[in-house]
Amino acid sequence: MKRTLLAAALTVAALSSTAAIAQGTFPSKDITIIVQYGAGGGTDSFVRALEQPLEKAFGVNVAVRNVSGGGGAVGMMQALAKDPDGYTVTIPNNAFYTLVGMGNVPFQIEDFDYIAALVLEPYVLTVRKSDDWTDLDSFVAYAKDHKVRLGFAGVGSSTHIMTIAAAKALGLDVQFVPYGGAAEASAAALGGHIEGVVLSPSDVVSAVQGDGGLVPLVSTGESALLENVPTFTDKGYDLTVQQWRGIAAPAGVDPAVIAAWENALKQAVSDPTFQEAAANLGTELRPLFGDDLRAFVENGAAVMLPLTQEVAAQQ
Repeated sequence: MKRTLLAAALTVAALSSTAAIAQGTFPSKDITIIVQYGAGGGTDSFVRALEQPLEKAFGVNVAVRNVSGGGGAVGMMQALAKDPDGYTVTIPNNAFYTLVGMGNVPFQIEDFDYIAALVLEPYVLTVRKSDDWTDLDSFVAYAKDHKVRLGFAGVGSSTHIMTIAAAKALGLDVQFVPYGGAAEASAAALGGHIEGVVLSPSDVVSAVQGDGGLVPLVSTGESALLENVPTFTDKGYDLTVQQWRGIAAPAGVDPAVIAAWENALKQAVSDPTFQEAAANLGTELRPLFGDDLRAFVENGAAVMLPLTQEVAAQQ
């Protein structure tokens, strides 16, 4: 009996030791972050700011690879082709929803393990200056009696889907006008060709500052670039989906490895250099992990996937 108990105790101790070693040995080699867009953009700048703080936290080199193409699809597919061991990750954002919803990729949202959301950036409804409105309430009143035009950057993009979501939340029947990019959409609003746009704060801030000609009316969340703009929630509307950037890996990552990533990311985001870079990008540093992260991802999917599928059906 004593031998049986001793054997059982030794087995438990051995398993505990093995688990501890497994946690302690990640990472034992370099980590690769696949940025699914070209160098110099917002996502690339975010990752470059995270690179050195992550190296300090992990104690290994972190290599950043830009793999652009297909609106991010090429880089995502390259990440999914790797083993789910935590050594190759990519940057989740709302393009995950739109690419899946448009049917442009052979994977699903569930094919990734979402390790963290680190920074959030809202979408903002920004309109040209006009004597017909002064704030959101007067704009909504005007839009219910007149056909207004709202622009965005690209058919099937997250700004397209969020323009639809904003119109639905406000109860408006609007004309949706796609443009080749955010700058083109903003210029169209400034020129009076459309009444407004739904874009990120970084896309419109230069046209808002001073007497720029555009006025932000409402956003899906707070932004350091556009202060004192009411949110949809503030105004009594249910729309909280925001753009985000974090870390995701092919599904199937060991929980101990995910825990190691979480610990390293918590250290990395406390780095002043990263915090300054996040503020300069107009994003809000709001790390989410575990159950909070899952709820965030599910909320985004619940809003964006059905709307994207509607757009895809009309193409």
